[in-house]
Amino acid sequence: MKRDAFTLIELLVVISIIALLIGVLLPTLATARQSALAVKCLSNTRAIAVVMDLYAADDARNFYPTARMPATAPIETSWVRLTEPYLHEIEVYQCPTDASDNWRDPTSPRFTSYGINAYFTPNHPPYFGIKPSQIKNPSHTIIAAELVENLTSDHFMPMYWGSPPDVASAMMQSRQWDTTTGLPKTIFVDRHRRTANYVFTDGHAASHLFDDAWQQTPGSQAVVNWFDPYGN
Repeated sequence: MKRDAFTLIELLVVISIIALLIGVLLPTLATARQSALAVKCLSNTRAIAVVMDLYAADDARNFYPTARMPATAPIETSWVRLTEPYLHEIEVYQCPTDASDNWRDPTSPRFTSYGINAYFTPNHPPYFGIKPSQIKNPSHTIIAAELVENLTSDHFMPMYWGSPPDVASAMMQSRQWDTTTGLPKTIFVDRHRRTANYVFTDGHAASHLFDDAWQQTPGSQAVVNWFDPYGN
């Protein structure tokens, strides 16, 4: 009995079609995976928004938690450790797209993907502590953002951004602000397809372009500043 079989040409056609389909689907799958990871990161930042409010409500002065200063200070002084009792899920402090290679570095470890805005911390100028009731526009005021990879700090300092900055310090500005690009050096502005996730003081979290949150013409004050609690 004669058995039907694929010819070599037919097999090559089938293989070519499969390769074409894989080539079409792989970018789509990669995009879908990145979107899913961005959603998980956004979920993390929403949890952080909640614990920030809970901490401030319980604090004797109604201040938000401190940042770890200096970098050699005990980790227990960081907002990450101070808010742990309200969360009980350490995993939310790490973005799933964070590819930093120093999470378990024995000498200088990274312990959070997210940094607190130093405008709010009791150990930073110019306010040295902010109460929720003092914030001018809570729905447009950022209290935490995604830190650049491998940074071992737990905060960022927007008071040293721009030209002119709110607080004058050439040394601190050089660490915090890139005068060539007009962008901060310490937070991600494009981790998730040109956007990044931000935590707001009204308790919500959202993904934004950096231009949504900060706009300044050199030589003038910022016309958009979602980082200063007394800003716009």
